Amino acid sequence: MKPLPQFPSAAPNSCHVFEGTCDNRRPLGLYVHFPFCGARCPYCDFAIDVRTEIPHERYANAVCQEVASKSAFFVAANPLVSVYFGGGTPGLWRNDCVKRVIDVAVKQFAVSTPGALEITVEANPGEISESHLRALKAAGVNRVSFGIQSFDAALLLEIGRTHSVQQAREAIPTARAAGFTNVACDLMFGLPGQSLTQWRESLASVIEAAPDHLSCYSLTVEPFTPFGQKEKKGQLTRPDDDAAAEMWDLAHESLGAAGYEHYEVSSYARLGARAVHNSLYWTQGAYLGVGCAAASFRPLVEGGGWRFINPRSADTYMLGVERSHGLINAAQLEWRSAPELGDEAVWLALRTSDGINRKRHQELFGRDPLEGAAQAIAAVDLQKAGWLHVSDTHIRPTAQGLAFADELATRLWD
Repeated sequence: MKPLPQFPSAAPNSCHVFEGTCDNRRPLGLYVHFPFCGARCPYCDFAIDVRTEIPHERYANAVCQEVASKSAFFVAANPLVSVYFGGGTPGLWRNDCVKRVIDVAVKQFAVSTPGALEITVEANPGEISESHLRALKAAGVNRVSFGIQSFDAALLLEIGRTHSVQQAREAIPTARAAGFTNVACDLMFGLPGQSLTQWRESLASVIEAAPDHLSCYSLTVEPFTPFGQKEKKGQLTRPDDDAAAEMWDLAHESLGAAGYEHYEVSSYARLGARAVHNSLYWTQGAYLGVGCAAASFRPLVEGGGWRFINPRSADTYMLGVERSHGLINAAQLEWRSAPELGDEAVWLALRTSDGINRKRHQELFGRDPLEGAAQAIAAVDLQKAGWLHVSDTHIRPTAQGLAFADELATRLWD
């Protein structure tokens, strides 16, 4: 997204990003970015801030003020369905600060059924105690997600993770002991030096730990990270595309056999445990992102929508909120027309097992995804290839199509 001139924070109602009515046909989520970490992993390109002293209260003050100031521009959307604390390592945030943010969110937004509101906090094994988890649960958090990444000691060291294999194994049971009935975790494949055997063993370990939700991500090497620099110099050896695809297939087979639904390219869930918040991104729900580098999407009833992102620096963010009374200027701002959002909706939906709901797509964007002759012909070819299933109500990728979701969307929509 190209940065646009900053708009006057003192006059929010005159800013085009806040004009129009938020689309009430879409559910609403709140994303809270907590940038602070104990260490930066060599593959990480996220907006994080490694500090020995975390400004707990100052950051909480800024986040709460931003929620209170910007919520009015999202209240026309459907009731709040999720609050997600991501990072960074929000498991390091003091629980009283987390509670303050939750309390402000519940006060500012309509919540249809309080018990149904998904509230997630990301945490790292070894960096959060059972007592802290209990305090978070008492504050209203009902879902915790652990960045386990691997159950192999050598690989954890290779990717700069600070927890041990034992701490990885203890994370999920500790959350269960603290009273959490919805526990998620992340694993990574395609890591430097990772073998298929190591990946199989990590999958076996996570199946034994029995989380409710699991994300399996392929390592992406960003150019300006330490891994990116090593790869540029030819010093980073990792599995090739064929080997990574074999790892993806193994996860699909192993986790499916263990009772997990593969409902998005990288996501698996027990029955009823799909990630509510992440699903907002894949289905173009509305979301307000608060905190430094947090992204928002404000779809409008009249068509189209705004995407905007907060400043990346934590200090710039906190100072900006303090000076603007919560209506901090966007660092990046982008308008998306209704046809552009319709194209995005196709690409996103084909990353999920649910695929495209043709009636809903028609309602939101005024056309059926297969209305064009080229799309109809492509759909027939993709069905013959075993990548796509088309019915009167849905356009869904097959398991093979899900493995090549981006290619599938390109062939169907281009």
